[in-house]
Amino acid sequence: NAPLSMPSAALRLVARRAFAARRAVTARHFATDPTPASPPPLAPVSEITSPSQLDAVVAHSHTTALVFDFYADWCGPCKQLTPMLERAVAKHHPKVALLKLNVEAPGLEGVCAQLKIASLPTVMAMSRGQFVNQFKGAIPEAEVEKFIADLALSMGDGGDGADKSEELLANADLETLVEAAADVVFNTKDSALDDATRTHCAQALSKVINSDVSKGGGPAVRCRALAVSGGLALRAKPRDVESAEALLVEARRLVDGFPAPKELSMVEARVIITRDATMTASDVEGLGAAHEKEPKDFDALQMYASALFLAGESEKACTVALKSVKPGYGAQEVRDQGRTLVVRIIDALGAGDALGEATRKKTCQRLVPLRFLLHSFLVAARVAM
Repeated sequence: NAPLSMPSAALRLVARRAFAARRAVTARHFATDPTPASPPPLAPVSEITSPSQLDAVVAHSHTTALVFDFYADWCGPCKQLTPMLERAVAKHHPKVALLKLNVEAPGLEGVCAQLKIASLPTVMAMSRGQFVNQFKGAIPEAEVEKFIADLALSMGDGGDGADKSEELLANADLETLVEAAADVVFNTKDSALDDATRTHCAQALSKVINSDVSKGGGPAVRCRALAVSGGLALRAKPRDVESAEALLVEARRLVDGFPAPKELSMVEARVIITRDATMTASDVEGLGAAHEKEPKDFDALQMYASALFLAGESEKACTVALKSVKPGYGAQEVRDQGRTLVVRIIDALGAGDALGEATRKKTCQRLVPLRFLLHSFLVAARVAM
């Protein structure tokens, strides 16, 4: 079974549906009931005939792996495959649920077009909000069973390691889960952030995001979890900026009556840094060479500093960024852009970070405009909280 390579537009479509569904549920519960109930479990097999039905089930993918079976009534191989899928899913429900979608249903044309369903049958698997596997055509029942069993395993169904992971997730309090995930997302080098570690982080954050108020899942801890999830999206390969932005929007919606967590400002700054660093196909060395060739070119300096930060060379990124606020670097407008860049890197490092604090002091020593005094006050206030 080949891993799925979907167009970004299709993934954004499903992500938007998941977030829209979550927003609707959250809005209803906060309006009527301070302790929202968990959504009802999915049936082993469901027929999806409209986008509204899809909205209702996609959000379940964080607790139940979803198998999408795209078929048509006239398709012979589809009629052979669907019963095999139903039998395999029945063995692993409620970890896995089967969703059947008739490609000729009037309400599903847009979904099928976005997902580029070009042959039947097409089977796609979603786990924790992401498509993780697919196959096309009728395959032997043994392969169908392995496909479903592997999907169930990704949700923690089977295997001693998976059971232990489930036990840890069940017993840890929500704040501990977020703190542990944040430590991994913001402090682990790329070489150490393997697929298993990403999966464990995603599981922990998913539990917090989907938790009930009655179990400690208030807006503050869920806001942190959404922000850290955005940070995890930025650590993907390639970096998933659009998913990170969508998660940040959800996190910002929850900020009401409590200070925004430092992770929110960190990831917001990192999104901008990521976009600045990926404006060109050049690598860090190439951007460094461009900066050395034109040291007074602020765009070249900004892309180089941003690329250094993403490469884990935070101290060097700060050194490069500080060049843009030196007296005589350029016109006042350019130096204002430089101050914005430095503040962005400080925010990306997080309130209270030693390197960030040292960089802020160096900048203030060179030039102390009102915005830096205000930023210093805000950073100190966040640390005090």
